[in-house]
Amino acid sequence: MAANRTLILKNCRLYNHLNEALVHIVIENGRIRSIGSEPEDNSSECIDVAGKIVAPGFIDVHIQGAGGCDVLDALVDSLKTMSKTLARFGVTGFLATTVMDPVQENNHLKILANHWKDDLGGARILGLHLEGPFINPEKRGGIARSAIYPPTKERLGKILDLTGNSLKMMTIAPELEGSGYIIDQLIQFGCIPSFGHSAANYQQAKEAFNNGIEHVTHIFNAMPPLHHREPGPLLAILESETVSVQIISDGVHLHPGIVRYLNHVIGIDRCVCITDGIQAIGLPEGKYRYNNRDYFSKNGAARYEDGTLIGTALALNEIGARFQKFTNCNLEEAVDSISLNPARLLGLDDRKGYIQAGKDADLVVMNSDFNVDLTIVSGEAVY
Repeated sequence: MAANRTLILKNCRLYNHLNEALVHIVIENGRIRSIGSEPEDNSSECIDVAGKIVAPGFIDVHIQGAGGCDVLDALVDSLKTMSKTLARFGVTGFLATTVMDPVQENNHLKILANHWKDDLGGARILGLHLEGPFINPEKRGGIARSAIYPPTKERLGKILDLTGNSLKMMTIAPELEGSGYIIDQLIQFGCIPSFGHSAANYQQAKEAFNNGIEHVTHIFNAMPPLHHREPGPLLAILESETVSVQIISDGVHLHPGIVRYLNHVIGIDRCVCITDGIQAIGLPEGKYRYNNRDYFSKNGAARYEDGTLIGTALALNEIGARFQKFTNCNLEEAVDSISLNPARLLGLDDRKGYIQAGKDADLVVMNSDFNVDLTIVSGEAVY
């Protein structure tokens, strides 16, 4: 925001105090200055939200594309389109998620490293989430084999040199030889090592969590299923008291009953809802092209013509709405799953994820169905 500029949101119903009196939120220089029953300065710019719900901005820690664009496009304009598209759905920050692309000399990573802190006109990029390259080829899902390498000190060094301080999360298979070193180095670097695309057994997963992994990439997907004789990593995840998990609560990647079960077993504080979304987010249903193959976007799911599920076309606000529907949690808990919990995961909860004086003015004005009317990023209305 411009220096000394003040914006007042009038007549707000706070998402975590739905039955209390309406309040006014005073925003100054990109932060929340105060919350009260009377505006402090009637000469300031005002937006009357007329009793709509105000929530902290949503944060998606796993998203590849939106608005017809993808991180792999290796274009600043594509990042701008993603940023502006996501803002329409209440997203104020996201981890640009992608894979290695040696065929294109990883130019997309260079673009991200140079521009991730730019103001792109909508949601802010909070860093890079790299799926791989140190994952198990047996559980690669839609990731190309050319984007998967055995973990070595030299390869990690090249990745860190390429991505700079943009790298905030890396999905890794801890059962691979050499992964222990990678995990240790990522933690020292300030990057989150996330369990995923892994064929680890129960004991290997337990050891990985004991050795520093505290997060799981899209739980149940791209990992062995739970079996009564070979419980695999899922039992280790569910037994943990600290590991947080990414949940694609679309009802397709995970059955609604599984979403409800996860919330019941691990608790709301460890649920980090994500889209794992692709370029179809924000586009009308129809036929599109991804990875040089035609696909259809329908009912929030993207599938190749042979029926293979490749991603979600739902934005994060709808993911939050479905999480509330599937789990029967309250609105505050559903909002936390897409705002406070990802902020806490990224170590940003000192600034984001709350509506409090002194916090960043990343805010969403919406109704109880998560339909978004207004998105504010650093005190500026971007949608």
